[in-house]
Amino acid sequence: MKYLILISALLVLAGCGSSVPVKIGADTYYVSKVNAAGAFGDPGSIAGELMQQGNQTCMSMGKEFELVTHQINPSRFGASLGGANITFKCVDHASNPVMRPDNGVNTIEITK
Repeated sequence: MKYLILISALLVLAGCGSSVPVKIGADTYYVSKVNAAGAFGDPGSIAGELMQQGNQTCMSMGKEFELVTHQINPSRFGASLGGANITFKCVDHASNPVMRPDNGVNTIEITK
């Protein structure tokens, strides 16, 4: 019985994990995390946690954190736990964090 409880606990923890920042380019990293609280958690706060993690990664290299992209995935009952992911750079001097209102997606409207 104890063995079954231990395995169940490990499976639950494995489903609520986060990744470590992965280098995907020159000074550019990606990290993601699944919402550990399921449908009752706040995926927006997870993005903040990832930004803190990214900041710590950059500070350990003596550099500054600069957010490139972020995505928040809301939880959907029975379908997805939700979560967040970010892409960031570790640079010598970070520029002012200005997010475009269209999140980097251009929309072309055709008028007649």
